[in-house]
Amino acid sequence: MDQLADARAEAVLFDFSGTLFDDTGVLDPAALATAAARHGVRLDETGAAEVIRRTLRHVDSPEGFAAREGCDLSPQAHRRVWTTLIADAGPFEAPLVEAVYACLTDPHAWLPYPDTVPVLRALREAGVRTGVLSNIGWDIRPAFARVEVLDALHTVVLSCEHGLAKPDPALFALACERLGTPPGRVLYVGDDPAKDGAAVRAGLPVYLLPSERSAGAARGLAAVLRLVR
Repeated sequence: MDQLADARAEAVLFDFSGTLFDDTGVLDPAALATAAARHGVRLDETGAAEVIRRTLRHVDSPEGFAAREGCDLSPQAHRRVWTTLIADAGPFEAPLVEAVYACLTDPHAWLPYPDTVPVLRALREAGVRTGVLSNIGWDIRPAFARVEVLDALHTVVLSCEHGLAKPDPALFALACERLGTPPGRVLYVGDDPAKDGAAVRAGLPVYLLPSERSAGAARGLAAVLRLVR
């Protein structure tokens, strides 16, 4: 039992998209129709659903994945790459592209999994140092503030703010330094075997979540509470 206790982590780093907040329903037809109207584009929900379908088909294609390489290294790169991909998916005109991009980066569109807030609060109450390390091209802090758990995070390390992205070990090392905890005592929680699993190269133990996910289903985060002191 002592050996098992010694193996437990003293701090936790979480991925954001697909780990704490759902990435499968960010683009919503009703929200896009409203955003389009703000940009001077008339679009009903049926038309918005078609725009979303075409956009996702393009950005998630092999060509889209290739084009997205490096897009999270700065806010400017993220906007440039994603607006180009969105435009090419139609092709769509600039006002509609801006509406889609606004929805994609709207903190209100990103919903936490049912177990996200309870687990982050439990870690805070237990005195466990906790942070987020994400490949992302925009500031995700407002998404945490909206559900009142930003104060549960001791650090938020975003690729776009450091010009580094997972799987670069230097980004994991930076996050551990921000937590003030040696890498071997920091549990990394994510869903991508390649990018999140690369934490082991920086000396962090890793807990990978299943790839299947949906906004209304618990993500399996409660297990993290059993892996920390």
